[in-house]
Order: sequence, then C-alpha cells, then structure tokens
Amino acid sequence: MGGKLFGTTGVRKIYGTEFDLEMAVNLGKALGTYLKEGTILMARDARTTGRMVADALTAGIVSTGVNVTRAGIIPTPTLAYSVDVFGYTAGVMITASHNPPEYTGIKFWGGDTMGFTPEMERELERIYISKEYLIAEWDSIGNVNSLETAVDQHIAALLERCDHDAIRSKTFRVIVDPGNGAACVLTPYLIQKLGCKVVTINGQLDGHFPGRKSEPEEESLGDLIRMVKETNADLGIAHDGDSDRVVFVTESGEVVRGDRTIALFAVDALRESVSKTVVTTVDSSKVLDEAVERAGGNTVRTPVGDIQVAMKIKEVEGVHGGEACGVFLFPEFHLAPEPFLASCKVLELMAKTGKSFGQLMGDIPIYPLMKTKISVPNEKKASVMKALTDALPEAMGDVNEVITVDGLGISLDQGWVLVRPSGTEPVIRITCEAPSQEIVQRILDTAKEAVLKVVNAV
Repeated sequence: MGGKLFGTTGVRKIYGTEFDLEMAVNLGKALGTYLKEGTILMARDARTTGRMVADALTAGIVSTGVNVTRAGIIPTPTLAYSVDVFGYTAGVMITASHNPPEYTGIKFWGGDTMGFTPEMERELERIYISKEYLIAEWDSIGNVNSLETAVDQHIAALLERCDHDAIRSKTFRVIVDPGNGAACVLTPYLIQKLGCKVVTINGQLDGHFPGRKSEPEEESLGDLIRMVKETNADLGIAHDGDSDRVVFVTESGEVVRGDRTIALFAVDALRESVSKTVVTTVDSSKVLDEAVERAGGNTVRTPVGDIQVAMKIKEVEGVHGGEACGVFLFPEFHLAPEPFLASCKVLELMAKTGKSFGQLMGDIPIYPLMKTKISVPNEKKASVMKALTDALPEAMGDVNEVITVDGLGISLDQGWVLVRPSGTEPVIRITCEAPSQEIVQRILDTAKEAVLKVVNAV
C-alpha cells in the first residue's frame, strides 16, 4: 500500500490496492496521537466500504485514549458544521468525495470548521510513518458514542440564514439529484421545508452510485436536465458523493459553471459587506474577476482545494469564496464548503428579484472554457511538471505572465491555460479559457500537444 498519503484534501485511494483496513487503523492511531485527548466526531458517505473503514478508524482512535462519536451517513459540510457547534475536538469524514465507487478515503476537520491544513496533514503523516503511537492502558481507552441530530441541527441553522418566508411565498418547483450520495439525507428535506415542490432522482443512498457517476457535471446530469425541462421546474440541484459540491441547472436545462455562480453570490454579498475580497482558485474563469471588479471588489487566487480557499478567506477576511467545481464558502456561517446554504441563496435571490435562475445568470457573462486530462503515473508528475516550466510557455507563444501558485498557469494575449497535476488521480489536468470557441480549442490543442510531448520524453 504505497504512494503519497495525502492528496488535495485528505487521503483518497482505491480500496484493496492502495488502501486497506490496516491503513485505516493506523491513521486512527496517528490522529489520536496527534490530538492526545478529546472527542472526534466521525461520519461517512454512502460508499460500500464506509462502515468497515469507520470501524477500523474508530478502533485506532480509541486505542490512543481519544473518544469517538459516530454520526452515521451525513454530508461532509454537516460534519464540519457539527464539529464546531457541538464542540468536538476534530472531525473525520470517511469519503472519497466525487471519485468513483472503488475509491475510499478520509477527510480531517479541525474544531474551527476548517479542514486540516497541509501542515497538520504533514504532521499526521509523520506520525503515521514513524508509528510512534500513543497506547492507552486497558482502563483508559476511548469511549464510543453516537450523534443522531446533526442533520436536523444543520437544517435549522440553514433556515435561519436565508429569507425562508420570501422563498416559501413562491412555491418553486425544484428537482434534486443527490447522485445516491450523502445529500440524500439532507437536501430534499431542506428544500421541502422552504415550501418548494420537490422531486428527487437518484435519491436513495447507494455506494455503487447506480444513477450516475458521482461527479456532478454536464455529461453526468442528463436525467436531471431532462427532468427540469420536462416538468417546467424552476431549478435543478445536483451533488457529489459526500455533497461538499453542488451544481445548479437553470429552468432551460443549462448546467451553470461554479465560477459563474460564485460571481452571482459575490456580487450580492459585496453590496452589504465591509470586506471587498473574494477568494477563488487558479482554475476559475476571468468572468468572476470582472464581475467582482464591477461590484467594487477584488479577487484573490489560491491553489486548488477548498482548504486553500478557506485558509485564504480566514487570512484576508474574505466576504465569499469557492471553486469552479461547485464549492461555495460563506465565511459568516462557517469555513467548510456549504452547498446547502448556496441552494438556499439561489432560491432567495430568485424570490427577491422575481427573476428565474436563468435570468439571474444572464447577468454573468460566459467565456468558452475547455478541459482535458492526460494519464501520467504519480511518480512521473514532478518531472513532467518541471520539464513543462520551459516547454509550455515556449509552445504557447504570446505569453503575458506565468503563474506558479498551483501547477503552471499561463496568461496569454487572448485567454489563459492552466496545467496542473491532479491531487487525487494519476493524471495531469489542462484547463483553458478564451473569448471564443475557436481560440480556446487552439489553446487546448497546443497545450495538450506540449504536455504529451514532455510525458513521452520523460
């Protein structure tokens, strides 16, 4: 069971070949050793391996004398919120997020609703590798309890943070697609409490993800798009496996990119906020910067990963933040991804403005953006990226700026390209954006050719 332990967020690996139960036990021991005392809140998503991994992880934690409270299957944001509200020392979520069903993993959360920072993960990994674990005496091992009110508490808090009366007055029709993931236990009930007519598809918990692949993107949301159009629904809502992401579909069936939705929220938040800084990752559209600038704000970019966005929001006291993949952070609530408050805010903006979601998004322009990925073994990623430092700018031409916040970002006369190694899969991702489809296709083709040339040479 080799390879680097931590990826973009937590540990995420294929069960059976890269991850086994011994690993889970030892990660539990490492976490207990790191914390030394207190109580950890533990939850899981719907994956078939979840309960087994949770049992092994629990055994490792309590063997160090640290207590565990089990919350069952709940969304990752609910775990993060509950750690803070109920005063737990830390939280662990057994999930592989949007990865396919054969993956399993563990995300770690601090008592401040933020994920473990890279420094905290490094210390956890050091303990894990050294195997210098605390061993509690037989009469000092940790206790195991359960928490069954986390979802109810989270829903109650969400209803307090939006104008639910305005939403209720409209009786919106909403189609919810939790993708057989953890949001099955929350989103349909939340939207129902907002007085909406709710239809749910892929609404039963199932770790095989039979309805669609776990990552909510246009290619996987065909059923939701068709359902929204056929029933004349006002909004479609889709989540990933642990529901830290949400993707929205307009009444006409358009899947809206997350960075455009961030722009919608940011412009709204900037109207009343003292803070004027919005935080996003390096792969978000320039549309976001332009919308924020028009609203009197400024944008700060971070490496990919919601913890990176959360750390920067905390540092600069940002008003809002998120990732293009469908992650939204509302710092006035907490510093974990908050797809449920994002859903409430969309409905609230529709209710208050009298505009459809499509009309609201019509105020946010769209630039053609293209993505692809190239298979690269994890052990080759570093040498490929090093070789691309010179090779990619040379291949692109018309280079204005080279940005190395996360991977290799190149600002061009018309558009930009970002090449970065995935933190969760053995691939290198290429993202491009430009004013027209023709230009973005040319940028993508050039970048892909340059990367493939380096991959074959290294």
